[in-house]
Amino acid sequence: MWVWLFEKVSCTYTYLLADAETREAVIIDPVWETVDRDVSLIQELDLKLLYAANTHVHADHVTGTGQIKSQIVGCRSVIAESSGATADKHVHHSDTLTFGRFV
Repeated sequence: MWVWLFEKVSCTYTYLLADAETREAVIIDPVWETVDRDVSLIQELDLKLLYAANTHVHADHVTGTGQIKSQIVGCRSVIAESSGATADKHVHHSDTLTFGRFV
């Protein structure tokens, strides 16, 4: 299962990926202004959010990762180590994240 979510002010897409069987999920590039919408959707779909991942440091908007982590117990933040940003998990080129039956 995947959902494209759009934030109109910064024209930014957020992606929610989930395994429909295990309910494990990843949110990619969450935006601060739409955290409530995203958390509500995750709860409505009864998903277990494992990761809030950022594909890069965002100059065009403020990331919503910290807010999501404060609202969803067990969610871990992810970003490339080369970004210099703080995260629970730093990744490198070709690293993978596993959720449900997906890698």
